[in-house]
Amino acid sequence: MFKLSFRTFVFLVFYTLVTGGYLFWLYWHPAIPSNSYHKLFEGITYLRDVRHTPRPIIIHIVTVDLTNPHISFLVTPGEKIEGGEISARTTSQFLTEFKLQLAVNGSFFNPFHPLFAVDFWNAYPAHRGDLVNVLGFASSRSHIYSPANKNFKTLYISADNQVHFEKPILPIYNAISGQELLLKEGKLQNPFSGAFADIPYPRTVFALDKAAKTFMIFVVDGKQKNYSEGVTLRELMEIVQTYGADTALNMDGGGSVTLVISDASGKPILLNSPIHGRIRGYERLIANHLGIYAHHR
Repeated sequence: MFKLSFRTFVFLVFYTLVTGGYLFWLYWHPAIPSNSYHKLFEGITYLRDVRHTPRPIIIHIVTVDLTNPHISFLVTPGEKIEGGEISARTTSQFLTEFKLQLAVNGSFFNPFHPLFAVDFWNAYPAHRGDLVNVLGFASSRSHIYSPANKNFKTLYISADNQVHFEKPILPIYNAISGQELLLKEGKLQNPFSGAFADIPYPRTVFALDKAAKTFMIFVVDGKQKNYSEGVTLRELMEIVQTYGADTALNMDGGGSVTLVISDASGKPILLNSPIHGRIRGYERLIANHLGIYAHHR
C-alpha cells in the first residue's frame, strides 16, 4: 500500500491551497481586454469599447451594412409543439445548427427559473430542447410563431434587409421583439425607473441609424466584478445615441446576453463574456435569437 511521507503530504496541501487561491484570484480579477476595431465579415464590423468609469464596463458594438447583397438575417425558427413554442438553445448552438456567421440573444421568454434560485435543481430551461414561449411578436422567414404583445416592441426585417421598428414591413418576414424603445427617431425616451432599469446590468440592444442603412447590435457585459459590471438603461440610451443610433430596442438582458461569431470552419467563438448562474463564460439556454449570414473576409 502506497504511503505518503509527512513532508510530501504537507507539500501537496500547500500546492493545492496556493493553486486554488491563484485560480480564485484570477476568476475575480480577469485580464481586461483592450479597445479593438476590425472587420468580422464582408459588410460587418466589430468594435470593443472598454471603459473604467463610472465602473468597469465592456461594450461590444457590431455594425451591419444593410446595403451589402451578401448579408441575410434569420430569427430562430419556431415550432408548434404542445407545451411551448420553441426549443431552448444557447446562442452558440443556434449559430452552429443553422451555419450562421454571427448570432446574438433575442426576446424575453418564459418559463424561466434561474440557476442558483431557491431550488437549485429546478432551474429552467435546464436542457437543450426544453420548451419555452417567446414574449412578443416573432416570425422566422415568413413563419409567424408568437403573437403580438402590447408590452413588447418589435423589430421587423424584410427579405431584402429593410429594417423597421414597430411598424410591420409587409409581407412580414423576420420579426423579433424586445421590451422598450430606448431611442425613437433620435429622441431619448422617457426615463425608465425600477430595479431592472436603475441597476447596472448586462444588456443587449438592436438599433438602426437615421438613414436606415446600418443595423447595430450593442452588447454590454455585466455582473462581473473587476471586469464589466454592466449599465443602467439611462446609461445604455446615451451609449447607443453616441454611436449614431436613431432608434433602439432593448432586448433580453442579464444572463441571456451573448454575442458569438463563427470561425472559418464554423466553430463558435464568443465575442463577449456571458454569465449564467454566476459562472463567467457559461451560456444560458434561451428562446430565440437573431442570426446573420455573411461572407468571410
